[in-house]
Amino acid sequence: MEKATQSCTSTNSSGSYANCQSGYLAVSCSCGNACVSWDIQSEKTCHFQCANQDWTSACCCMIGNK
Repeated sequence: MEKATQSCTSTNSSGSYANCQSGYLAVSCSCGNACVSWDIQSEKTCHFQCANQDWTSACCCMIGNK
């Protein structure tokens, strides 16, 4: 059995969406206007559903084998 590795990074974007880079999955989202209505779309995009979001951030992780 191989040992798994985890690599995480964050990405920020203005507006209501933040996309993880290729190979990474969104695991957590945050925004600048305390919106509590959000979803992760296609496993890699954070989307906040409140109007007038100033920024959105996604925590993105990749799991691999050593």
